[in-house]
Formats: sequence, C-alpha cells, structure tokens
Amino acid sequence: MKLKIAGIIVGILTLWLELSTSAEGIEAGIGTSIHNGVKSKQVTVVSIPGLSFMELRPDQLVELPHLRRLTELSAVGAMNIRTSSRTMRDVYVSLGTGAPSIGVAEVQAFAAKETRQGIQISELMNRYIGRYGEDKPIEPDSVLVPDITMLQRANEKQGYGTGILGELLKEYGVYRSVLGSSDLGKRSGIEEKKLRRYSPFMLMDSNGFVDKGALGDDVVTVVVDRPYGVTTNYAQLRSLWEKRKLPGIALIELGDLYRLYSDQEHYTEERFTQLKGQILKEMDEWIGQVMAGMTEEESLWIFSPEVNNEAARAKAYLSPILHYTTDSRGAILVSESTRRQGVVTAQDFTSSLLKEFNIPVPSGLMGIPLSYMGKSDVLAGLVREQSSMQMIYRSRPLLLYPFVTYEMLILLLSLMYGLWIKKRLADREYLEGKALPWHRSVRTLLFSLLTAPGVMLLTGWLVVPLTTKIGVEGTMRVLIAVFIMCTLLISVVMEKCRLSTAMIWLGLGNALIITLDGSTGAHAMKYSILGYDPMIGARYYGIGNEYMGVLIGALVLGVTAAMHRRHGASPAAAPLVCGAFLLVTACLAAPSLGANAGGALSAAVAFGVAGAHCFAGEGWRELRLGRGAALLSALLALGFGALWLLNSADSPAAAFARESHVGRAFHALHAGHFDQIGQLIERKLRMNVHLLRASVWSKVLITSLIVMAVLVLRPRGHLRLWQHKYPYWMYGFSANMIGAIAALLLNDSGIVAAATMIVFVAVPMLLLRLGELEAS
Repeated sequence: MKLKIAGIIVGILTLWLELSTSAEGIEAGIGTSIHNGVKSKQVTVVSIPGLSFMELRPDQLVELPHLRRLTELSAVGAMNIRTSSRTMRDVYVSLGTGAPSIGVAEVQAFAAKETRQGIQISELMNRYIGRYGEDKPIEPDSVLVPDITMLQRANEKQGYGTGILGELLKEYGVYRSVLGSSDLGKRSGIEEKKLRRYSPFMLMDSNGFVDKGALGDDVVTVVVDRPYGVTTNYAQLRSLWEKRKLPGIALIELGDLYRLYSDQEHYTEERFTQLKGQILKEMDEWIGQVMAGMTEEESLWIFSPEVNNEAARAKAYLSPILHYTTDSRGAILVSESTRRQGVVTAQDFTSSLLKEFNIPVPSGLMGIPLSYMGKSDVLAGLVREQSSMQMIYRSRPLLLYPFVTYEMLILLLSLMYGLWIKKRLADREYLEGKALPWHRSVRTLLFSLLTAPGVMLLTGWLVVPLTTKIGVEGTMRVLIAVFIMCTLLISVVMEKCRLSTAMIWLGLGNALIITLDGSTGAHAMKYSILGYDPMIGARYYGIGNEYMGVLIGALVLGVTAAMHRRHGASPAAAPLVCGAFLLVTACLAAPSLGANAGGALSAAVAFGVAGAHCFAGEGWRELRLGRGAALLSALLALGFGALWLLNSADSPAAAFARESHVGRAFHALHAGHFDQIGQLIERKLRMNVHLLRASVWSKVLITSLIVMAVLVLRPRGHLRLWQHKYPYWMYGFSANMIGAIAALLLNDSGIVAAATMIVFVAVPMLLLRLGELEAS
C-alpha cells in the first residue's frame, strides 16, 4: 500500500514538473528564432602566444604606451585556457569547438597554394576528404587543414564536433581570415615538426577550410639575430588586415614572443631581456596602429592562447583577454559562467564572438557571451586577483595533499591503537589504576580531522589581504602556520568536552560556517585551499564538492549527536531539524547560490534517511528493501523537483545568461536534446573513473571504509550492540553512508564528496570505540 502511495507521489511530481515547464519551453523556443540579423562589422582577434599578466604589470607597461592605453580603455579579463596538455593547439581547437577539446601536434594548417611532400595542399585536401565546394574552386590564398580527419577522430570521445564556430560564421556569411603563425623559422628551411600553424583551428569550418589567410613565409622576414632567424613582418600584416571584408573576422597571430621563449635556453639573461623588450615594443607599436585605424563598426580582441614558461613556473596560468572598441572607457569583463568579476572561460569567448555578429548561440555550446562592468584600475585589480589564485594553486600541493595523507594515517593509526589497547586490556594486571597511554593524544588527533575543514574555510578570508601585503610566498607560509595552530588549539579544547558535546559543536559549527559563507557569496570558499581552484577551472562559484560532503556529513552528525544528548526527539525537534535540512538542500540547489545538482540530490537522500530514522517512528527505523526503495525514490523525486523548480524560476524571464549549468541541462532535457544529456552523463562518469584512479580522495574513502568495516565486524555482534546502545549515533552513521553512496553516483566528482562525507562517520565511530575501551 505504501509503495503504491509513493508511486502516486512520484507520478504527480513528474506531471507537475512537465506542466510547469511546458509554457517555458514554448517561450524559449520562440525567443531563439528571433534575432536581428548579422551585423555588418569587422572583428579583429589578435592572438599573442607567450603573453601573460607578467608582461602587463605597471613597471612593464611604462615602456609600452599603446598597450598601457589599451589596458586603460578596454574591458579586461583573465581567461582560463586550461586544457589537458596546456598547449595552444588545444586552446585553438577548444575555441573553435566551444568546449574543451584536444589538438594533435601533427595536424597543421597550410595555404592552398603551398605544397607538402611535392603535392599541392588543395590537391591533398581533395585526396583526403573529397572535393570541397564543387560550385567554386578553392582560392590559392584559402587556408586548409588537410589532416582534419585526425583532429576529428581525436575528439570523437569528447562528444564535440570540431569547427563549430567557423561553421556558424560561414553559415551566416561572415568572411573568415587568418594571418600570421608561430613557425620556428622559415618554412622553406625547417622541418615540418617545427611548424606552428594551429591558429586556423579556431575559425575553420567542419571541413577544415578558412576563406583566406597568410601563414608562415608570407608574413615573416629573415633577420639573423632574432629567434630562429625570423621576425614578424608587421607592415605586411597591417597591409593584409586593411583589406578586410564586411562582415568579417580576422584572426592575427603574433608569434615573435612565442619563438623567443621556445629558444630561451640558448640566450644569456641579458640578451633575452633585451630581445623581449624589443619584441614587446614592436608589438606595442603595431597594436597602436591597429587601434588608430579602427572605425565605430569595428571590434578588437586581444588574448594569449598559451602563457610563457616563466608565467607557467609561477603558476600564473590565466591568460589576459582584452576587448576594445572606439567608444571603450575602461571596464572589467564579466562572465555568468564563473560569476567572478574578471574571470572568464574560453568557451565564453567563443560565444562572445558569435554575439558580435548577432548569431544565436546554439544550445549545445557551454559558454555564455561576456558582458562588462565599468570600473577603474581594472588591470591592477586583476593582477592582485591572479596573485591570490596563484597562492591557492601553489598551496594545494603543500597543504591539502599532506593533509589528506595525514587523514589516512590518523584513521589507520587510531584503528591500530584501538586494537592494540583491546588486546592489552585482556591482561587484567595491565594498566591497573593507570590511564590509557596516549589516549588523549589520539583523541585530539581524531578531533583535528573534523576541525580542519572549518578552519581551512575561515582562512580563505585572509588570502586577499595577506597576498596584497606580503605576496604569494609569505601568504603561503602564514596560512599554513595559522591552519596548523588553530586546528590543534580547537582540537585540544574539543578533546576536553564530552563526546556528544564535541560532535554537536563540530558538526553544527562546520555546517553553519559553510551555509553562511555559501549564502553570502562564498567569499571564503573561493579562496579556501579546500574550496575550488579557478586555475583548474572545474568550478568557480557556489559550494564545491569537497565542502558539499563536509556540509551534509557535519549537519547529519551534529543533529544526531544532539538527539543522542537529549535522549530522543522532543516535540519541537522535528520541525526545527527538518527546517534546517530543507534550508541546506535549498542552498545547494538554488542557482543564485551556485547550483550543485548532485549535492542537492545527495542532501535530499541523506537528510531524508536521517529524518525518517529520527522522527518517522519504529516502522521506518528498519528499512526493508521495498520500503527503502520507496523512500529513496520519493527523496530523489523531491530533490529533482526542488532543482527543477529553483532552476526554472529565473528562466527564460531572467535571461539565459543567468542560468546555471544545471538549469541549462534541464532545458536541454525538456527540449528533447537527449544527446546533450548523454554527453553530460558520459563526461561525469569519465571524471569519476579518472578520480577513482588518480585522486588522493579515493584513498581517503577506501581507508575510511576499511576502518568502519573493522569497527563493526570486530568483535562479532558489536554493530547490533551499538544499535541498541547508541541508536541516534547509528541513525546518523547510516544516513551519511547512504548520502555518500548517493554523492558518489550523482556527482561528476563524487569520489571527493563521498570521501569528505564519510570522514564524519569513520572518526565518530573511532571515538566511540576509544570511549568504550577507556570505560572498560
């Protein structure tokens, strides 16, 4: 009977969700079919491989007047260009695809008139893919990618097609041209492996074709005292650029800085610095000429597809990106993908180029067109922000990875200590009248595992002011010292408390800190070592999977510890606890707070199981298969309902730009784009498999499971004893266990969330066992 009722509830919810989004889907469909037509304008994109924020510091810009003026007038941002290999070929392919993609070193672009191994490129193209454009011949100055098939095969498993940006531009009649390259020498005198013809990947269509281009020897001059004996022919580049067509987009690659850094090992430090200054001045003068020649209908973008070696060693991986028009007055680029002023993604850049021509952004593209916010002294602020992000990226190996190792060691050593003490207690004369050796030390170390996440979060408030005052290196040392001291101090205080009191403070305290921070902009989490790292680019806002696991595990532990302390549920407890559970679930699901879909569903499951155990009566405390399946189905349905409702509230009325990735996934599902949903699921599964093999968190999860298995299986019958002696503790443990399983299955980084959640089961179990041994 109860299974039927649960089925009816799920059915009603599904019908309600369908009806609630039908009108929305119709309205969204109408909106995408109406646009103003392609703008007749020229967009110039200047790519400077090797450029980083280190070249745009105030002391550097003193010698570069045009670049200084450009940074003062443009909308400026820091773009995440992270790819699997951190190379510009991946970045160019990704920009052309609108999603993370893979480049192939052997795949190069050529002018149609060039030859390879004695065969003209246009004929080679015809050989590999068949006749291109039967209605018109290929122009000699067209740019072709004859090995496009290799690129397509490399990205088959990614689920994305190459050349989407170029295909859309071609479809809407936008003329595409590519000028310049980063070849390591003149083509006539170098091996093919030294060619660097990757920039056309950004504007090519799905067949590897660009309307016009000048690569390699056409735009370089032989200069024997320059890297690889060549330098960019800026006069020729400007002449070709001035012949631009409307509407059109021109991608111009300036390769001198890249060539210098590629040949750096052969230069003395003085000569390298001299050449770098000379190259930057030449670029600066040419950019000034381009700015002076622009009209009101033109737009200039400047970015770097790959930062130089010096910036990479300093972990300054974010690339500068600038947008300039004749009426620019200084601003900061804003991305709804990151919700962090100045930090944008490469996918946003792709969508922004489409928006330049009023071309609708297809639903399959991940990026959201960039906007900007008027602001003064933008570049200096971005340099400071990048320093803070560098600090996070560099500190993670120094603090987070050792802490994870410390977690595993403490769990295993505490387990071994408990087994050793149990064995020694078998000797009645042992410890007669004495305290257990090292007992308080082991307890303190265990408490530190529960204290550390909250301390790590609070240190996030110190990052920006410390980095500004004492720099990256000094901040790293201070944060590590503050973290260790505060964690140990709080752990010593907690060790002196009763176990239930300590668990209430640590459980509810951690949950309160995370919820307050997440609901007020997540400032601490953005700069926390245990939070998310913009350099990695997996998440930029909201509650990350590490703290999602901590939040759920801590709240369940704190609530059940309080119930244990009060010896049961008072009449006022149920609405209070359920309200807290609903509030936290809503915070995880709400797009304005950074929708964590898997987190919201995991919270619904863990909190629902905890609530059923604590408040639903004896019948629900032993969940049999049928009843358990009905409960989990109802909880997941409610979780999906909350996600759908909260993510539908802003859209489309609040515009596509404000939607979270979850909201767009729901709209793709409702619109019948099941291929996108399939790609999303496949990507999440691939990420979990990768993390299972490579992540240190998988080892924490396995260690915790081993500890728990030993505690409940030895001695035999101990689990049943605990169920009678500590029922509310056990309700919390089982709820967190089921929540961890849900997090593992429902998140793309579920290993991380499950590991941080399961610690809030393993540590209290160890503390309970040590308490029993002390009492005995």
